[in-house]
Amino acid sequence: MRPFERFNSQAVFAVGLILFATVYASQIPKLGIPFARSGEPGASFFPIVLVVILYVAAFRVLSAELRRTVDAQTDAPLPSETVPRIGLVGPLVLIVLTVLFIVALPTLGYFVAAAVYTFGVAAFFNYEETGRPWRAIGQSVLTAAAITVFGWLFFDVFFGLSLPGWDL
Repeated sequence: MRPFERFNSQAVFAVGLILFATVYASQIPKLGIPFARSGEPGASFFPIVLVVILYVAAFRVLSAELRRTVDAQTDAPLPSETVPRIGLVGPLVLIVLTVLFIVALPTLGYFVAAAVYTFGVAAFFNYEETGRPWRAIGQSVLTAAAITVFGWLFFDVFFGLSLPGWDL
């Protein structure tokens, strides 16, 4: 077996993620200590958490891909029965929803922007998984409500960081 046969697109993505996280992490020391004397999170706290998550995820993907056999890598993933071109449609849906979230956040505020964003993402993936639109909508409403409220509690209540409000 050639040395790079197991180095597929997933492994390349993981290495790219590791490089990105490393460059991002190199800027963290400029932000100061993670916690202030009063115990509140400093400017470097969230970047540190993000970098740790990125490293863990990237190394898990890389190790899983490098442990796979070459035969397992040649098996193409099954296409979605519900969304035929999931490989193209899925990333496009996420990009569009993310751009809409970024644009809507300053104007519509956290609750509206986050609820619509999480509902859209959850609805797409729930529908793709189940193929049942009404069930996907019901699950997505619950998911959007839970994530939106948890995000608000995490930032506004737990850390005291104000989130943007409705500004029309």
